[in-house]
Amino acid sequence: MEQAGKAVGAIWNDTRQSMEQPSPGEGLTTKFITLGQLLNIVDGTLIRGKKDLLLSSANYGKPKYLRAEHLYFFSIKKSRTDQLNAIRRVGPRAVVIPSSVSALSVPLSTAVISVREPYVAFWRLAMWNWKQAAVKVVGITGSAGKSTTTEMVSAILSQKKPIVKTMGNLNTFTYLPSYLTRLSPRHEYLVLEMGMKSLNNIARQCRIVRPDIGVVTNVGEAHVGSLGNLDTIVRAKQELIDGMNPKGILWLNADNERSRKLSTRNFSGKVYTFGIKNIADIRAKDIEQRTNGLVFTACFDGKSVPFFIPAIGRHNVYNALAAIGVARSLGIPIEQIRKGLAVFRPPRMRMQLVKGSRNRWLINDAWNANPSAMVAGLKSFREWEAKRPHVAVLGDMLELGHLTRSAHQQVGWIAAHLPLTQLITVGKYARLIAQSAIKKGMDPKKVFHYHSIAPLLRHLKQLPDNAVIYFKASRKMHLEKVIRKLKKG
Repeated sequence: MEQAGKAVGAIWNDTRQSMEQPSPGEGLTTKFITLGQLLNIVDGTLIRGKKDLLLSSANYGKPKYLRAEHLYFFSIKKSRTDQLNAIRRVGPRAVVIPSSVSALSVPLSTAVISVREPYVAFWRLAMWNWKQAAVKVVGITGSAGKSTTTEMVSAILSQKKPIVKTMGNLNTFTYLPSYLTRLSPRHEYLVLEMGMKSLNNIARQCRIVRPDIGVVTNVGEAHVGSLGNLDTIVRAKQELIDGMNPKGILWLNADNERSRKLSTRNFSGKVYTFGIKNIADIRAKDIEQRTNGLVFTACFDGKSVPFFIPAIGRHNVYNALAAIGVARSLGIPIEQIRKGLAVFRPPRMRMQLVKGSRNRWLINDAWNANPSAMVAGLKSFREWEAKRPHVAVLGDMLELGHLTRSAHQQVGWIAAHLPLTQLITVGKYARLIAQSAIKKGMDPKKVFHYHSIAPLLRHLKQLPDNAVIYFKASRKMHLEKVIRKLKKG
């Protein structure tokens, strides 16, 4: 990583403000950049403003979260009206606008720089700031579990030092500059969830950040529809390994069959494994699902260490093992790891517990779906609060391409052998889950299918008091809307 000995300082985009919900007290930098320095970095034309004006936080194309202290980069892909209205209302310290937008549209109190393309200018600022950074980079990818693993790693590392991490599902190359601009001298770690919508997305990220620590949580069916086949998914995850710091440390899932197709032949760093079933460098045993979370023992370095994570599902133990591996690779003490995992908060809509009306529990696992993740979720939810009635609500799994039919059938076959009170499906493809479950011997009186949300909701409202209801489907099915209708209060 390139260092800058006489850097003026750092400027970063407060992503929590500009992309997610605003968080009071965040975004306060210890150093600044001047308007004149910014002008040189982005290769723009100064329309208005004093070159010694100090700037400390940036916002790219998010007018909803615009603040008076922000440097705002105009997005040509967003509504011009929304952005100009926000700029007039808030009056930020400075704006970077394309030549197609008149400076007369901007309040006179706001400094203005004109460029050909603000997104390119934002990237230039990001790369400038990245060259000032001295952080360890953790890159996490996988077909399932990468968001949870990212949150676990972040919970551990942020116990002692401030970090910058991926927010929500903003995990592709497009959003990378938002994290690079957030880095300041006080940060020690950059934790990036590396998603991909196509080949070369992870590779493009790695060409810039070169992760020091890499994790592939698993290789599964997610995005097979857009990538074509499972071999292409392996190639996409391989991009992380090929793009890492050659002296870095890589963590792989010892129990995931497709992860064995990943090649480490050309990786000169160290390779370690985590797992439950197979021999691994970090291995879990004595796993127990409790009402408030999971307890397990992790065996590594000749030690057996007890851990607790406030999460549902045996599959989350894999995520925790990966997080432990990352932390150990960074020299984090065991007690800090234990504390971080114990206070970690599961990402929204990933096995998220929601209190429903009439003493019901709703398990919101509806962020996205592929057959491996759906099966893991089904098995996990059935183990939680085992004495209650258990109802599974499963919707369409999208982006599976030629695997669509077989994937839904596979889920139905497994659901048929679980002790479910009811199996409810919704959507065009999910009908195959219901049909396959019945063919495999599930009582037809326990299986229901709906084409739309309204009749599904009416059915769910008639379920027994104290039921546990599990929701899983692809994001476009919007099962979270059903969950909101069933929430307590």
